[in-house]
Amino acid sequence: MKIALLMQYDGSAYCGWQIQKDPRTIQGYLEQALEKVFGKKIGLVGSGRTDSGVHALGQVAHFEIDECGIPLRNLWKALNRELPDDIRLTASAGVSDQFHSRFAATRREYRYQITTRPNVLHRHTQWYIRFPLDLEKLQKTSELILGEHDFSSFCYAGTETENMVSNLYSAQWEMTPSGILLFNVSANRFLHHMVRMLVGSMVEVARGKWTLEQFSDLLKTPNRQSHTITAPAHGLALMQVSYPKTIQPVWERSEDELV
Repeated sequence: MKIALLMQYDGSAYCGWQIQKDPRTIQGYLEQALEKVFGKKIGLVGSGRTDSGVHALGQVAHFEIDECGIPLRNLWKALNRELPDDIRLTASAGVSDQFHSRFAATRREYRYQITTRPNVLHRHTQWYIRFPLDLEKLQKTSELILGEHDFSSFCYAGTETENMVSNLYSAQWEMTPSGILLFNVSANRFLHHMVRMLVGSMVEVARGKWTLEQFSDLLKTPNRQSHTITAPAHGLALMQVSYPKTIQPVWERSEDELV
């Protein structure tokens, strides 16, 4: 039996998604919760490995088990009782054998938040920048990255994968009425640090430190050793992961859980 989980987390206090020697990882706490509920160790596979400090509102993971004595639509509630308050499951569902939270995903969507007006209540979710940014220049950089490109210039130099090509379906900057800059981006895949390096480099253009041509050259001449700027992790959140219709989890919620 294969079961998928939908979750949110505030990544501020954690060393990223992937389990490691340091126990403070999202995957680590979730696997501990699974062990408490089912009485045995269970491996969990996430749709992607968010970095230390990165948040999620729509992370997806799956695990396999012989049988589950808890109704699948309510399993998330049982697991939440064993989790800290900054990790919350929002749904659970049975999925087909063809489902794989990471390899079957067709689209991932991220959001990055920037503010030029400091707000202590949002310090863990927004990058505070002390200088003005040109929104028009941000829009122009976002148009350049649409489509299929080799993003070697915008990924961690130690990334092990050979294929550095990603297809960006959407990339858009917008300003909210309260003055928050939002960068929404979706693609078939993202490389290690890719969104943060894109945002950091876009900001260099928007503040007048780089020209649009310099940014464009990083796409035209991919180079892992390029000197791009990496935006802080805390402004980034994984918003949604999508799958083919035939295997997309059906996230059922009982009416008493809806507001």
